[in-house]
Formats: sequence, structure tokens, C-alpha cells
Amino acid sequence: MGSRILLDALTDLAVVVGTDGRVTDMGAAARAFLGDRVPRVPHLRDLVDVVDPAFRLALGEAVTAALGRTGQWRGSVGLVDLAGATVPHHVTVRVDPEGGLVVVARDTSDQRAREVAENESRAKDELIARLGHELRTPLNAMLGFAQLLELEPLTPDLHDDVERIITGGRHMQALIDDVLDLARLRAGRGDINKGPVNVLDIVQGVVELVEPLAAQRSIRRVIHPALPLVADADRRRLWQVLLNLVGNALKYGREGGSVRVGIVPITGSRIRIEVEDDGAGLSPRAIDRLFRPFERLGAERSGIEGSGLGLALSHALVTAMGGVLTVASRYGVGSVFAVVLDAVDLRFEDLDDDSGFVGSYGGLPGRSGESGTVTLGRPPTPGGLRVVHVSGDPALRSLVAETLTDFLAADTVTVPRAGLALDAVRGARPAFILLDRDLPDTTAAELLAQLAADPTAGVIPALVLSEDTDPRERAYLRRAGAVDVLKIPLDPGALVAAAAALTTAMTAPS
Repeated sequence: MGSRILLDALTDLAVVVGTDGRVTDMGAAARAFLGDRVPRVPHLRDLVDVVDPAFRLALGEAVTAALGRTGQWRGSVGLVDLAGATVPHHVTVRVDPEGGLVVVARDTSDQRAREVAENESRAKDELIARLGHELRTPLNAMLGFAQLLELEPLTPDLHDDVERIITGGRHMQALIDDVLDLARLRAGRGDINKGPVNVLDIVQGVVELVEPLAAQRSIRRVIHPALPLVADADRRRLWQVLLNLVGNALKYGREGGSVRVGIVPITGSRIRIEVEDDGAGLSPRAIDRLFRPFERLGAERSGIEGSGLGLALSHALVTAMGGVLTVASRYGVGSVFAVVLDAVDLRFEDLDDDSGFVGSYGGLPGRSGESGTVTLGRPPTPGGLRVVHVSGDPALRSLVAETLTDFLAADTVTVPRAGLALDAVRGARPAFILLDRDLPDTTAAELLAQLAADPTAGVIPALVLSEDTDPRERAYLRRAGAVDVLKIPLDPGALVAAAAALTTAMTAPS
């Protein structure tokens, strides 16, 4: 009875065959797929009848050979459904301990459709990229000759015509650059250079840049910053994204309305940058098409200039920076676009400065004083225990920080990727380091080697969080420098026990 309940719970087609070749059990999904096409007590040969004839001969030989060698066979097979259509399935045939067979088939038609769509998308991107490269050469020549004509003694009418050629050419040049940029990003070859970025400074710079457009439409700008938060981002690319979002809010917002830009910290050591307008808003159907290239959602009929590439490019840029770009909208009320990025904790960068941290975030001038710096007071560590956690998973970062605070009164410095870990450890001087086995930019073993080679970080014990609890994996990470390996999903009790053991060992008299 228990095995039948388990088989019925599966969405895959599952069939159990006895040593005599007769089917002894099958799940509900398999019964529904087979229908009345097989006898009430079917034999293995009856099941072969639902295999597409094009697969039968080669399938029989391959399965027999594989079962004889390893006791298992896996492969792709076309199965004929009740409507007579051939549906691709991934099939596993395994010999059970009693000598019978277990057959499991999973419908892969959705996966095939996704692969086809992805291949088509890649082909389109390649075509657009090649077309862009081909257009760029004659366009540069056209602009060059137009600029030479501009220097000639022309009549006013001819001079205006040349200006129109140059303006149109530069607009086309910018469009081609955006198309090529988008194609590179979607192919995973985008030029992204991440580092600590002062978000407030960029927001203020963008708002100042679009001041003429805001004044022209009598739109009020409102900035609601929290602390001068620091994001792990590409400064130039984040500027490009926010310029597009704020510019769109001004172009499509209500005449005489307002645009709000908010910067707030959120769970998981992340930063949310919101751009809100009080324009016409978007319908759910329009939101589904919003981030497609060249999709203007009917705005081409409004007279507002645009190419339909800005949001698609912004979405690709935010994704390449490891962030998320979302939109919430109410038709007739307005829209809120939000960029969510990993935060960088720089509180302990200057450990010798008792007055607090003073830094200039990625070379950007500050806004709080003439010196071009932003000052953050260093908050006290509640229990005197400080921990650095290196993780690309916001949910895990949040869970670890809450657990250490609740049970050990510890202050957790979260680091979103390995590239920022060494500086964070040097500055924070934690009691111990936590790092995920799988990191966005490297492996735990490689980061452990980097930490071990540093005079400051090398003496600080490190724990690794891993989904793989195989003894060989644990031994490998220990040889790489980990004091211990804790299992994910995280057991808060195990984390607290390991942390307590480390802190006890460090404070025990020698």
C-alpha cells in the first residue's frame, strides 16, 4: 500500500516490472498515460507498443546491453500519447534488488521548447550583433563626411540639413551601440567591473543631469535616501540604468506631477533603489512585454522619442551585476521600478580610526561635505563577537545574521562575493569566518587558500557551509583550510554550537 501511494504521488510515469516480465505496479500518471492501450495486467512487451516505432529497435539493443553491464540505462525516448502524438521523455530503466525492473519516464517537451526558444533568441542576438557591426563602418564614414561638410561655407539651409544628418547619425550610432551592448550581455560577454559604489551619490548625479527635462514638464523630484549606502555594482553601468529609469519616469510621468527616488536597505544585506512615478501606469499584459527589446507598448504613437531598448538593456545590466530589476504598476495610478543589489559593509574599513569610518566609495565624490567623503559612525558590537560571512545567497545571509545575533549577540559583516572578502576580513578582524561552498565568483577552496596566504586573515578560523555532506567533500574542504563544514539547509543549533566552540577555544588559556 505504501509503495502505491508513493508511485501515485509522482508526476513522472513510473512502472515496476517483475522478474517474469509482468507489470506488478504502476503510478497514477503512468495509468493515465497508457489508458486502455495495454491489458489490465500488462507485460513488458505491451509497454513497448507505446514507444514511437522510430525508437524501438535501437532502444531494445541499447537497454539490454546497458542493463547487462551496469544494471541501469538512461536516454531520450519518444512515447506516443493517447492522442497519437509523439512526446519526448527522459527514461530511466534500472534493475531492482530482486531482479525485476523499475522504469521511470519524465516528459521533457517543456524543456525542449525552452531550448528551442533559447536557441532562437541566441540566433537573433547574433544576427543583430553582426548587423550592428556591419552598419557601424558606413555610418562612421557618413558622420565623418557630414562633419567635414559642416566646416564648409554653406548657406543657412544647407547648414541646417547637414546638422540634421549629424544628429540623425549620432542617434543611430547610439542605437547601434545599445544593440551591440545588449547582444554581448545576453551572451554573457558584457563588460562589468564591480566594486563598492556610493548609491546616493549616483542618484543625486542622475537627478541633477535630468533637471532640464524635469523643469520642462514641471515635475518635482523627490529623493528619500537612507544612510549613504554602498552597493556592489559597476559604477558606470548603475549610472546608465538609473539614468534610463529616472528619464523614463520623467518622460512618461504626469505633467506637473512628481518622481520619487528611494534608497533603502532590505533583508539579506541588499539595497533597493526605487524610481516611482505618478503616470498612466501599466496593465499586467504590458508588464509581461516590458523588458523585450524594441517593445514600446504603444508609446511610439505618443510622439515621445525612444527606441524600446532602454529597459531591455537596463534589465540585462542589472542581471549581469548580480541584481534584480522589477516593476510594480497600477493602471492609471503610476509605476515603481526597483533595482535590488548586494550591499557592501564598509563599517570596519579603517580599524585604526576611532572616530568612525571615512571612505570615498569607488572614487566617487561624496555629498556630505567639502572633503568629498561620507562618514559613517561605527556601531558598537553587542556581545563583542564579530563574524564575516561570505555568501552570494541573500536568504542565507539573512538567516545567518539573525541566528548569530539572536543566539550569540554577534555582529555579522556580510560579504556578497569572494572578491571583497579579504578586505572585509582585514578590516573587521572577526572571531571567525563563514563562507559558502559555492560562491558567485570562485570556490570555497580557492578563497580559503587566498585567506590562508594573508598574514591577518590566515590566523582566523573559517567554517564552510555546504549542501554536500559527503565525507570526501568534507575532508577536501578541511585540507583546504576549513575548521569544520556545516550542512545547508542550515541548522541554527549546529551553527551556534560550532561558533561557541570556536570562541571558547580562542579564549581558553593556553
